[in-house]
Amino acid sequence: MMFDFHVHTYYSDDCNVSMENYILPAIEKGLKGICFTDHIDIEYPNDDVKFQLDYTKYMKEIKNLKVKYKDKLEILSGIEFGMQPHILETDKSFFQDKQFDYILGSIHTASKKELYDGDFLQNKSEHQGIIDYFDDLIFCVKNFKCFNNLSHIDAISRYISKGSFEASKYIDYIEKALRIVIQEGKGIELNTSGRRYGLSFFHPEPSILKLYRDLGGEVITLGSDSHNPSTLAYGFSEAKDILLNCGFKYYTVFRSGKPEFIKL
Repeated sequence: MMFDFHVHTYYSDDCNVSMENYILPAIEKGLKGICFTDHIDIEYPNDDVKFQLDYTKYMKEIKNLKVKYKDKLEILSGIEFGMQPHILETDKSFFQDKQFDYILGSIHTASKKELYDGDFLQNKSEHQGIIDYFDDLIFCVKNFKCFNNLSHIDAISRYISKGSFEASKYIDYIEKALRIVIQEGKGIELNTSGRRYGLSFFHPEPSILKLYRDLGGEVITLGSDSHNPSTLAYGFSEAKDILLNCGFKYYTVFRSGKPEFIKL
């Protein structure tokens, strides 16, 4: 019985599904628990997207669902927090009076421009756009401590020409980011949404997972990045095999910000 540690609801501006509408599908799929990780992106560069969060309302709903389904499914609180180098002090202040079971740190922009709509590639090559992405990622993981795991580290591969991202070309950037993550006692996620974005692999691809493990990384969660109940635990059986093949013996869940290891 596994946990899905990356799930979005109607508290994310790119999803319209209620929290409760995930519960029955999660139980039917045999999940032991799910962690809601709705978006927060402060100063997101697209004014049409509001990645904000009513913390009080959010936590109240999670608390109520915890009670209602306590004997059927473990429900955990989390967020996916979009990091940007120029506002890290503002980002840090967000957490002063808030507590979550789990915080995913994400990069959804490059050089203050949105990845999703391709704006980050304006007047530059894909190669330069990728470097800008990894430069921002490395700066944030080095200077921002308010997250547990780094999400979809190679998400940039979604937003460039299909098949044009080769991890080996950017391995120095990737390794630098992973070394910082490990040094800080943090982890990464295996995010199975890559296939749903038309890629041939999950995030990160196996070579990056293997590098993380070879560098001594052990903290890793499984997340579907679901915006719909139909994709809960998407690809988890294959993801488990990938982790085992990369040398992992455990995957991780978080409660009150503390990692707990579960045998694969």
